[in-house]
Amino acid sequence: AKGDPVSSLRRALGTGRGQVRPESHVTEILLDGTVRRATGIAYLDAGGARHEVRAGHVVLAGGAFETPRLLLLNGVGNSSGLVGRHLMFHFQTFVVGGFGYSLHGHRGRSVTHLHDDFVVPSKEDLVAARAAGLPWFRGGTVEHGASGTPIQEAKTYPPGAAHTAAMAASGLRDKLWVFTMQGEDLPQAGNRVDLDPAVRDAWCRPAGRVTYAPHRHELAASAHWAPLLEDVLRDAGAEWAFTSTSPPQGDLDLHESNPLGIAPASRHVMGTCRMGEDPATSVVAPDGRFHDVENLLCADSSVFVTSAGFNPTLTLVALAIRTARLLAGSKGAHPRAP
Repeated sequence: AKGDPVSSLRRALGTGRGQVRPESHVTEILLDGTVRRATGIAYLDAGGARHEVRAGHVVLAGGAFETPRLLLLNGVGNSSGLVGRHLMFHFQTFVVGGFGYSLHGHRGRSVTHLHDDFVVPSKEDLVAARAAGLPWFRGGTVEHGASGTPIQEAKTYPPGAAHTAAMAASGLRDKLWVFTMQGEDLPQAGNRVDLDPAVRDAWCRPAGRVTYAPHRHELAASAHWAPLLEDVLRDAGAEWAFTSTSPPQGDLDLHESNPLGIAPASRHVMGTCRMGEDPATSVVAPDGRFHDVENLLCADSSVFVTSAGFNPTLTLVALAIRTARLLAGSKGAHPRAP
């Protein structure tokens, strides 16, 4: 489920009706006097010069971090107070097994197979959820793959002669196998992107600030399914196995040196401009249009209302295609010259 913008951009540029303006930073969503319609955007080029582009429709696709940040910086689309809220990742559970022989798992694709047995809970899973004080929980797809690349392995060993010996033995590259469960991450209003009161970006504008903590749903689901995955590895011949999560559980020291990192490592970032029919409880309508600005649309993962237990790319691509088809039939959908 890889989404490659090059494949779409090449076709768009080939029509002669689109442009790519690299190294540009959008700073403003331009509105008319009613503030109910967008008239275009303003951006800074690589040299810092300001430009405006006028358009009949404006589509935001900055992702679940930058789309809400731009909206908050401009005071646009937030009558519900929900812009930036309900940030979701996938709560990742890593189950690692060590084998007594070489698997060469670092060769080829990083993910070779997956199974989705844990997405829909069984009766036994529901019993475990209720024992944890929850009405239910879900896991997610489980990716099968290697532990990482040689460079990633090199970062984990201390320097010196021991580093050379460890790399030669290639214990992490050749003898480990990993299951990664992309656990469903429940939407919580307190998990959010807002504007940092102190930190500024390269253009001296407030940087985005992320506030996030997992729900006990994710923690209980991880604790339930991780031992099952460890058993699978041992049955396959692993001599030992252990489990870790991203984000790690417990209190974190942001200044602690850790080559593996302590921040959530998921590239699956969702929520923050949730979709719905009620303007009081959502930011965009089911067709991707902002409730507050009739010709402003969103075509990124910020519209997701759930993270589900699957990679989001194909759903995101489908939503973007639907938005494009909506625009193709709309009067004034094509950008006008600045």
